[in-house]
Amino acid sequence: MFHRTYGETKDCKGCRFWSEMLAQAGGDIEGVYAMCINSKSYFSGKYTSAESNCKEWADGHDGAVDEPGSDPLRYEDQS
Repeated sequence: MFHRTYGETKDCKGCRFWSEMLAQAGGDIEGVYAMCINSKSYFSGKYTSAESNCKEWADGHDGAVDEPGSDPLRYEDQS
């Protein structure tokens, strides 16, 4: 499974900072690599696989913070 999980998994594909807007294909086995846009993360500015994880993971139940057309303030009151 290489698609966003909206916070259901505690890896990059469930994190709000896993930006599919900045992504690249990783081949048949690896799937998609997307950019981590969490400035506090070790992976910040790096492409990560969906299964990667870090201690700065943040619940992405409302999608990525940079998702087009979404409310840019929807996560503002959450850590």
